[in-house]
Amino acid sequence: MVELKTKTGERMLPGEVQSEYDYILYLRHLIAYETALTEIPAGSTVLDLGCGEGYGTSLLSKNAAQVAGLDVDPEAVAHASAKYGSQKCMFQPYDGKTIPFPDAYFDAITSFHVIEHIVDDNNYAAEAFRVLKSPGRFLVTTPNRLNRLKPGMKPWNRFHVREYSPDSLGQVLKGAFADVQVMGIRATDAAQEMELTRVRQNLKIASLDPLNLRNLLPEPVIPALIRLLRKVIYRDPADRPGQDFLEKYSISDFFVIRENLADSLDLLAVCRK
Repeated sequence: MVELKTKTGERMLPGEVQSEYDYILYLRHLIAYETALTEIPAGSTVLDLGCGEGYGTSLLSKNAAQVAGLDVDPEAVAHASAKYGSQKCMFQPYDGKTIPFPDAYFDAITSFHVIEHIVDDNNYAAEAFRVLKSPGRFLVTTPNRLNRLKPGMKPWNRFHVREYSPDSLGQVLKGAFADVQVMGIRATDAAQEMELTRVRQNLKIASLDPLNLRNLLPEPVIPALIRLLRKVIYRDPADRPGQDFLEKYSISDFFVIRENLADSLDLLAVCRK
């Protein structure tokens, strides 16, 4: 059965980014939804699996006939319903195991930055296949481990069960879908280097805590602690508020690539049924 980890602390909240790093991460999520708008035919019935805060689900509803956002976090669902709910855009919690819709119900499914949190990724793909019409499309994004981890290294992000290379992501999705195309999401040099700098810093910070003692701390404390360590260790202005990063970067700094996927920040898979 599909099992998702809840309370990841990685919710993207538009308008509430606190640093240049946060904004780069937000744009990485946003480009996935913008790409989905070009991949999914207008008038489709769409499922956003792992909808989080709900801004992406709402964006999809602009072209869709109906969009459903599912998430294992009831608080996130309540927030999304209150902020974005409409006749075309609805949200509901689910158990993270079985998608609560009939077979062949949706024309398209999106699931962005979700699969890395899932214990049983094979059943995750199988459930998506089950509720997808034929023909239909299942779009998945996930961080590219080739830019984040050393060979054989476990994720330093405490909420990621595993991270994927282009090959390993394709292998999992091909267990359910015969037609899988794995691409990448890259950024312009300045934005790309900013994200890679954040990754290098997090790798170093994780190395200072080999016993994962940070997991004993309350979740709201950990992001603040990481920010403090960045400032103390690296004295990095990119992680300080009050900068002009909102004008420095935009969605146009991110784009899809089909070759040299090792250079991508995220992987983007398009599965067709």
